[in-house]
Amino acid sequence: EMDIHQTMERAFIEDGIKQEFEQTLSSRVERYRKVKPHGIVPLTKFAPVSTECTHLFRDGHFYGSIALSQAVAEAVAKFLCQKNGWKPKKNFEENVETLRTRQCISNDMKDKLLRIWEKRDDYHHLHRTIEADSKHREALAYEKVLPLKEIESEAFKFSIVDGKLVPENRKYWVPQ
Repeated sequence: EMDIHQTMERAFIEDGIKQEFEQTLSSRVERYRKVKPHGIVPLTKFAPVSTECTHLFRDGHFYGSIALSQAVAEAVAKFLCQKNGWKPKKNFEENVETLRTRQCISNDMKDKLLRIWEKRDDYHHLHRTIEADSKHREALAYEKVLPLKEIESEAFKFSIVDGKLVPENRKYWVPQ
């Protein structure tokens, strides 16, 4: 049973969260509209995490959306290597270059993956060089989250034919 102090504390916390939500709702909606996730992504280990990148960006958690987008990009690159028949290396850039050389990804996708990866160590290790200004972090987070959506849209491209989902790259849709 909650005593009066716990009840009051809960009410104050709830009111504070409601006020914050109401004050930030408009900006959250606009951020979400900018990076709305790809319509359908196959069931992979990174699919729910990719959605979380979007939610972090939407809700203004820019450090988190930057770092998580970089982690998802790494997972996507490894996934593409595996689905194309080879064991990925530990080096992200090597994996991306191999995917491009073997014509598994376009130059555009390669560029997007590498753009997401830029400054990865700064955010992964929380270097003091990371930007403190919220507007700058928001812009950088957008530069990481949007290409991730575009990469997924290209890798998991599909069409609807006679009401059925038809994947373009079927091997990427087969469960792991």
